Amino acid sequence: MNTYIMALGSNMGDSLCILRSALQRLKEENLRILKVSSFYRTKPWGKTDQPDFINAAALVAWDGAPEELMTLFLKVEKDFGRKRDVHWGPRTLDLDLIYSDKVRSETDFLRLPHPYFWERPFVLVPLEDIWPDFSYENETIHDRILALNGYEGLEKFGEEGKELCP
Repeated sequence: MNTYIMALGSNMGDSLCILRSALQRLKEENLRILKVSSFYRTKPWGKTDQPDFINAAALVAWDGAPEELMTLFLKVEKDFGRKRDVHWGPRTLDLDLIYSDKVRSETDFLRLPHPYFWERPFVLVPLEDIWPDFSYENETIHDRILALNGYEGLEKFGEEGKELCP
């Protein structure tokens, strides 16, 4: 069984509930969720003329191939109403495989580590919650977030957000 970092995001509908529901659905599909970050309201990245996102990260364990896990993510996204009309555009649910210590992939279907993860504070800040000692390319996650001014403009939802979701 390999462990992975997954990123979750949403900026359409009741994003906090969508993310919580997606995590529950993934558990039902035999994904072991080992740890989940707090949820963060973040500014959009790439295409900035859209609503803010709610983002989180999770440490997960999966027994199958990483491509099977990515296929599951795409299916769950679609089940939650994800449409891929605009690159980096608004979405009900975005699930990404970000990183694994033991698994690498360079295919058209799956690139692991994710090619942009080290540039995206909306991935790094939640990742720091669950793996504060993480480093990549000889840089600590905390230093990388500081270099990107990644703590600016974030709103954190911890367990206090739980009552917002039925």
